[in-house]
Amino acid sequence: MFAPLLSYLRFICGHKSLLTFGLLMTFGSSFGQSFFVGLYQMPLREMFDLSASAFGGAFSFVTLLSAAALPWTGRVIDQVRLRTFSTSVILILSCAALAIAFVPSFWMFVVALFFLRHFGQGLMSHTSSTAMGRYFSVNRGKAVTISAAGYSFGEAIFPAIAVALIALVGWRESWVIYAAVLLLVLLPLTYGLVRADPTPEVVTNTDNDTGPVDRTAKRDWTRAEVMRDPRFYILIPAMMAPAFILTGFFVHQGYLAQSKGWPIELVAAGFSVFAIVKLVASLLAGPFADRFGFRPLIALYMVPLAFSMIALGTVDATYGIFLYFTLAGISTGGAMAVGGLLWPELYGTKHLGAIRSLSVSLMVFATALAPVTFGWLIDAGLGANMIAHISLGYSVVAVTLVIFFLMREKSQNQTTDRPGS
Repeated sequence: MFAPLLSYLRFICGHKSLLTFGLLMTFGSSFGQSFFVGLYQMPLREMFDLSASAFGGAFSFVTLLSAAALPWTGRVIDQVRLRTFSTSVILILSCAALAIAFVPSFWMFVVALFFLRHFGQGLMSHTSSTAMGRYFSVNRGKAVTISAAGYSFGEAIFPAIAVALIALVGWRESWVIYAAVLLLVLLPLTYGLVRADPTPEVVTNTDNDTGPVDRTAKRDWTRAEVMRDPRFYILIPAMMAPAFILTGFFVHQGYLAQSKGWPIELVAAGFSVFAIVKLVASLLAGPFADRFGFRPLIALYMVPLAFSMIALGTVDATYGIFLYFTLAGISTGGAMAVGGLLWPELYGTKHLGAIRSLSVSLMVFATALAPVTFGWLIDAGLGANMIAHISLGYSVVAVTLVIFFLMREKSQNQTTDRPGS
């Protein structure tokens, strides 16, 4: 029973520098994530005399703008050294945090928020995932899930830190502290970890058919070729499903609690359950993905998401809160592992930054459109149960597309394996 744990420990000891780099980048992305910026919603609205819809509109606008820019800024990681790219990203993110502290007007705040979202949520995450996908092969799943633990750590500790700093020093001063931490702590740490260019993982288990296998695509596709590949468009709905559906419900959690008659305190406790389950699920999914590849996992992780929507749409008792968050955490943990393996296994690693930036931009679009879409459904008079049923329908469509993809791949492989083919 300790074999998976020992496997993780051996792997971490052998690659501690690059893995720590990836974890610190995802941890530092917290400063641009929705959950963190949302903690400052009320003081920012009071400062600039904004309504809830005006603040939400500005947030969605800069998020969509960030998504549009990602395919262009994200591909730069393919052209420069990792330390150069990561240092530039952290430096600009630090400047954005400092700008938030001193913005004199609403429009200057929008500009600062764009840089915060783009270089925080967007490029910090992109840097970590691309590095893990590029430099690891047979243990890529473990690398992705270990580095992604930084998201859970950030979600676990930063809300309490932010609330405490706002109370002790004020909301503006807290952003000065964040800028200093990024510049004086995170930047030197990450630079030191990748000061020497990382080397790709060496495959040593060529004769072991029970261990992880290098499934990196033999040919390196360009982004233009990927955009002409039908498989990309077949899989994107499944990749976007957890981000779109869960972001919609998370942003409108107050309405969810009201519609279901759930105490908001229990809904907040559900987020802690979600973070823990997501972390555990992702760590378990990593070795599974290394052993079997992304294909079995992409077929499995959508199932808990569908069941979470069934639970949300049919269970009004308070235990439904934890059933919903547990299933959503399992699905999200699996999605984190799939997201790190999918593109290298299908399209190679040479242009991985450009390809990942395209997929990440679509994910960011999903997180930007979800609050607006769910808001329209709420304004139209739909309750949480009906919205959950609609989301279940989306999940079923996404699962159907994944099954079609897997059957298509199996058919093509059988054709290739036939004698004389």
